[in-house]
Amino acid sequence: MAVSGDHLPTSAIRLLGELADSVLVVSPVRDTAGRLSDFSIAHVSDGYIDPGGRAAADIAGRTLLQAYPDCAGGNGLFARAARVLADGAPQFAPGPVGSLTGGADHAGIADLRAARYDGQVVFTWRGRGSDDGRLAEALDHVRTRVALAAARDLLAHSEQRAAEEHELALRLQRAIMPTDVHLVETAGVDIAVRCRPAMTGSLVAGDWYDALQLPDGELLFVVGDIAGHGIEAVTGMVASRNALRGLAATGADPHELLTRLNYAACLFTEGLTGTVICGRYNPRSRMLRWARAGHLPPVLVRGDVAEVQPMPEGMLLGMELDAEYEQVMLQLRTGDTLLLYTDGLIERRSASISDALAEFAAAAVPAGPDVDSHVTRILANAASDTGDDACLLAVRIR
Repeated sequence: MAVSGDHLPTSAIRLLGELADSVLVVSPVRDTAGRLSDFSIAHVSDGYIDPGGRAAADIAGRTLLQAYPDCAGGNGLFARAARVLADGAPQFAPGPVGSLTGGADHAGIADLRAARYDGQVVFTWRGRGSDDGRLAEALDHVRTRVALAAARDLLAHSEQRAAEEHELALRLQRAIMPTDVHLVETAGVDIAVRCRPAMTGSLVAGDWYDALQLPDGELLFVVGDIAGHGIEAVTGMVASRNALRGLAATGADPHELLTRLNYAACLFTEGLTGTVICGRYNPRSRMLRWARAGHLPPVLVRGDVAEVQPMPEGMLLGMELDAEYEQVMLQLRTGDTLLLYTDGLIERRSASISDALAEFAAAAVPAGPDVDSHVTRILANAASDTGDDACLLAVRIR
């Protein structure tokens, strides 16, 4: 049973469902004098775990005080929602949440979080013992939930379990982010991408890319790098990639997309941080709007010149809830090639980042006869020596 909220985007609802076992979204109800009198329940997640043991269908469509008559006092759900709505400060209540509804503590439910989003209050909590719930839900995107559960049942020793999970993460990463891809040309551009692992058998990292046509005809270009290695990095990458896709379908500009993605990373994940660069390209005007969250800027190859683009303001994801992201416009022309990449492609221990960027730009010319051969040559000549994974997305304007 799911009831959509009036304000919270569907894509955000889906992301929340990946990161918590239960999601409850409420909207304020005010009397004729404008005073807060109740909260209507706008969304109840599938698989909702209720402190009173009721089904989601028994909660949806009611108000907070109707569903939980004793939640108005003390630190109950109503009181917490009112505080969050008033000052916007998120709250976290570790431990059983039954007392927050005015009922007895329910041993199977813990860790309530509350946050304001566009005039609504979002509650999330989880079932105790479900520390890997976010992992299982994220992996479900690529139909591996059953395989992971079976693997865990068979693992008898921690070393074997670590090895199996690493192999699973590696398979997931390869399935979602193939290392050698030539994307189908679309909307007046040619697109090619390369993802290079640091070395065979190395820890799986969170480098990712995306390139797709949106419902309004614009193209979305993304390259990101989730911090860490292994299962956590891969599942963080899957969640971020899918969330950004859903948010982009709303028509939001790149700086707005990063603001919302950062909001989710700060409030609804544990320790997820990373960098990302995001652009929307209009094929009719050939205008690119882009923004970055702690990521290196793109390189534009035009004729025999490769130029590192300006670096607008934008903090990396998951660090500061109120982070703001600056947006930049770039007019592209026929024959231009835009390069988006992760730092594993260019960083060297003996060089500053500015020197590494300059060397990368110099190595990106000449552009070559086609975009596929261009990215192949760039990757083959990459001078990085940090042992990190690398991803390169190239877009050539026809």
